[in-house]
Amino acid sequence: MKIAHFTKENTLIYKGIGILLIVLHNFFHWMQPHTGENEWDFKTERLANFYNGLLQHPFECINLMFSYLGHYGVQIFIFISGVGLALSMQNRSRNWGVFMLERLKKLYPLMIIGFIFFFFVTIIGNWKLLDWVEYREFVYKLLFLHTFNITKNSAVSLSGPWWFFGLIFQLYVMFPLLFKVIKKYNIRAFAVICLISFVWLYISQFVYSPKAGIYLLHNAPGHLPVFALGILFALNPEKRIHLVWVILAFVLFILGNFYKSFFPLTFISVTVLLYCSISKIEPLILNKSKILKPVLLYYGSISMVLFVIHGPLRSQFITISGGTSWGKLIGSVLFLLAVTALSVLGEMMYKWMVKKLK
Repeated sequence: MKIAHFTKENTLIYKGIGILLIVLHNFFHWMQPHTGENEWDFKTERLANFYNGLLQHPFECINLMFSYLGHYGVQIFIFISGVGLALSMQNRSRNWGVFMLERLKKLYPLMIIGFIFFFFVTIIGNWKLLDWVEYREFVYKLLFLHTFNITKNSAVSLSGPWWFFGLIFQLYVMFPLLFKVIKKYNIRAFAVICLISFVWLYISQFVYSPKAGIYLLHNAPGHLPVFALGILFALNPEKRIHLVWVILAFVLFILGNFYKSFFPLTFISVTVLLYCSISKIEPLILNKSKILKPVLLYYGSISMVLFVIHGPLRSQFITISGGTSWGKLIGSVLFLLAVTALSVLGEMMYKWMVKKLK
């Protein structure tokens, strides 16, 4: 299959699919039956939990699927970030300082909006004010230090999904250099980047213990191949992806869920599989679907605001979902509707803040 030309419309489709996977994963993975997920490190019992859960609780299949696999929506965002930044740099080249200033003008309003929502959810939902530790943790996030786990569980403090801000900041720092070398050396540069990342990941999995608290998959070294793949695809429209690579990606993804030695390869392999799958259904979505198309385009357009506000609201809806499979599904729909409605307000705030910063 050919690598597609990326447009604003189809990148929104990717973002829409990615954010729905992430939001529903973050809701369901707090529920029983709990599977765990091989997102930052590998444990064989998580796959066993997933398999046994499907056998013992077949009506919980939606819950279990999002719980175990939904976190791969993050890979869609990392990939499409590489695509979008590469297209932007092609259209308007700028130096590292200007590029980073533009990124920070978009990141900081998102983080501030997220903290405002967290502040009010804490007051209304828990009937308490924030303490100094919570303010301190937010400062670590503003400095993008939280994924280095300065304090215990700092990466996922306040709102678990916010670990992503540390990762994306690091990728932004590295992007101008990655763009230059991939543009100049193409697939050879991509192969070297993958080699460096995978060597680093294998050291972290087999030599350096993740129990020390700093996961490479919280940080840029663990996700460089996916980000670089986005840059490579953006710079090479019309190039073909041979079927052999798709089959290899599928095999590696399956093996990576069974064996720790293949685990570091699951993220790049699932990205290839997701890209190929979405590319196949994308024409149907854009040309024939009167319902799915506007829904995905809308969720793609509010994806980052939805991402930053949904985390603190989960517990309230998990409480009202009850213990039945239907209750969990109803609770997930109510949760999604609630965070979508709040995202309308968040999006207005975000656009106003970005406009002021410009």
